[in-house]
Amino acid sequence: MIKAIFFDIDGTLRDFTEKGIRPKTRQAISLAKNHGVRCFIATGRHLLEIQEENLLDGLVFDGYVLLNGSLCLDAGLFPLYENPIPASQVKTILTLQKELGFALLFMEKSSLYVSHITSQLEKLQAQIGTAIPPVEPHMERGLLHPIYQMSPFSENLPAEFFAARLPLCDVTSWHDGGAFDITPKGGGKRLGIQKIMEHYGYSQNEIAAVGDGYNDIPMIRYAGIGIAMGNGNDQVKAAADFVTGPIGEDGLLHAVEYLSRFFGSPA
Repeated sequence: MIKAIFFDIDGTLRDFTEKGIRPKTRQAISLAKNHGVRCFIATGRHLLEIQEENLLDGLVFDGYVLLNGSLCLDAGLFPLYENPIPASQVKTILTLQKELGFALLFMEKSSLYVSHITSQLEKLQAQIGTAIPPVEPHMERGLLHPIYQMSPFSENLPAEFFAARLPLCDVTSWHDGGAFDITPKGGGKRLGIQKIMEHYGYSQNEIAAVGDGYNDIPMIRYAGIGIAMGNGNDQVKAAADFVTGPIGEDGLLHAVEYLSRFFGSPA
């Protein structure tokens, strides 16, 4: 029986090209909650982005796996798990940034900031419908405060470049490349979900996960039932137990309707 569902945000709960949450998506969350199923967020996003840009448009969730699993919060936003990047890796990427000049985004627990603004950063932030974070002239503050996720923006440097130089980190490409999410080695949404499961006492076969991006593949494979959105790429779909329709065709509602056969009785 499915007792909890973990939802990605971008491309899953919300369309990159639209503001707000679709009515059918709201219906999907209500369907799950009406059956007593807890609903959680599992995203690479920072809490500030979610709050300040109203990405969830009033939807309420039972907990949050943020920054690709590096920070997990309960419904009251109390930290359940924290996994910052080793300071040695932060120091290394700061050296690389100074040498090569790419824009670099740091995410602390309560703030996020970039080294400088480039056309690549502007383009990719616009693609995901997100404002550009504030510029921090003294990026070395990342050596004084825990960093939970780092994102370099570069058209020319591949993921392998960063992976070879940051052995204590995992590097995940955004949908179309040009930017990467860098998190502690062995972390990711799957680990964050496991920490939520430990807190609430769920087993693996009692959870489902729904997503569309490369960073969703581990959680889709891990979940008792993993679902890929129809707008996801082929690698995501190949990892899933079920492929629903695209977000633009109310695929999330169809996903939860599929899962409902594994729910308990309505609450």
